[in-house]
Amino acid sequence: MPTLTIFANFYINSDERYLRMVDSFNSFKDISAEKWVVNARGIHAKKTISFLQEHLGEKLISFSLESKQGWFHDTKQMLSSINSDFVLFWLEDHINTVDPKIYSELIHDMKKDDSDYLEYSWWHSGEILIHYQSLPKIENEISATFTLTKKDLFEIEKNYSIFIISMAGVFSLALFKKIILETKLFLRQYPKQTPFNFEKGGGCKNWLPITITLPKQELFANIDDDHSDPGYSLQSRGLYSIREKREPTMQRAQKNQTIQKIKALIPDFIYKPLIRMIILFNSFKKYLNLVRQGK
Repeated sequence: MPTLTIFANFYINSDERYLRMVDSFNSFKDISAEKWVVNARGIHAKKTISFLQEHLGEKLISFSLESKQGWFHDTKQMLSSINSDFVLFWLEDHINTVDPKIYSELIHDMKKDDSDYLEYSWWHSGEILIHYQSLPKIENEISATFTLTKKDLFEIEKNYSIFIISMAGVFSLALFKKIILETKLFLRQYPKQTPFNFEKGGGCKNWLPITITLPKQELFANIDDDHSDPGYSLQSRGLYSIREKREPTMQRAQKNQTIQKIKALIPDFIYKPLIRMIILFNSFKKYLNLVRQGK
């Protein structure tokens, strides 16, 4: 049976975030994982570790790392404690919605199909299945596995904008370590104290090919982020108490309409290089701002 580690390096700096962490933990605490490797930062760090210690006992390997070098540097110090086949990157603002026993079946499928990655949240009524519907797959009862290549992504991006890798994922140990050890923070998009540079958007084609397993049902859902899809979050569905409210964001349909109008006016051979140049320029500009701010 393939083995699983739950990994977290999170910032619990408010009462609300602590309560969400507790609710998230309780939603999947019975998952079959051999260990939980957790670093907690913020004003509720000690309280968080005490809570997890009480419920996990010897399964918990805890850290209290918060160096000036940032999230990746501190996470590297945790890697020697992770030696399982797969790693679930736990995000405290996502809640499990299924019987935790299903994850044993999913990682069994991942092991059998030699999979690198499974995205466990941001289901959006199965939208991710539509993005990859044209690719040949290994079909299992509760999952499907395929290999995404640069050529595949080029074709998919004619119709969809996708992320190659989300933090909300189950990773093979090899891929998880590769991301932690090989992510370049030059031109980083986010402050080095945050984990968001872990994610790989469609522009990060150097991470391909990658073998991906898709669940055939929703597993986790975000508490308050509709993710540009009105009605998606648990709070929007009336399934989680609204103690704090997230600021509204532009709807996905509005974004897509704007993009389509721009694309219609510019030929592809000009539009695509132009977008790449804009992305690079914005990345460099954002990186300089972060450096100036010491982030």
